[in-house]
Amino acid sequence: MPIDKQTLDGIARLYVDTMTNIRGRRVHHLLMRELARFDHVLPAVTADGSSALLALADDGSAAVCRTDGRSDTVGIAQWARLQDATVTTSYSLTKDSMPVTSWTVWHPSFDRVAGALTISGNDLADSVHSRLSDLLRVLGR
Repeated sequence: MPIDKQTLDGIARLYVDTMTNIRGRRVHHLLMRELARFDHVLPAVTADGSSALLALADDGSAAVCRTDGRSDTVGIAQWARLQDATVTTSYSLTKDSMPVTSWTVWHPSFDRVAGALTISGNDLADSVHSRLSDLLRVLGR
């Protein structure tokens, strides 16, 4: 089921928050248009520490957007299927339940776009956390 429009709007607004008004509005509009078909859109941190968005669909397709809004162009890389991605799940050892604290997703084609992407599990609702765990398990196969 595609992501809720209001949820995507909130994620996109946070992503463009540091961009200038006009560039931020344009990137926001692009994200709303291009990522609406995905089931999950997640804030991520690249290997060099910059912000990115990782979009994942239940059918295995994915997209990555990485921009700071300063360039004349913005790219959104898309894959019909991310097969054989490496997914590293990090667990907290400070709690008996050892909850997931983050996932790092790497795929060879990510290196041209953003490198490995790390998604925090700390601020996700339990239902999203569970669905995302399942989806990322499938990607890693």
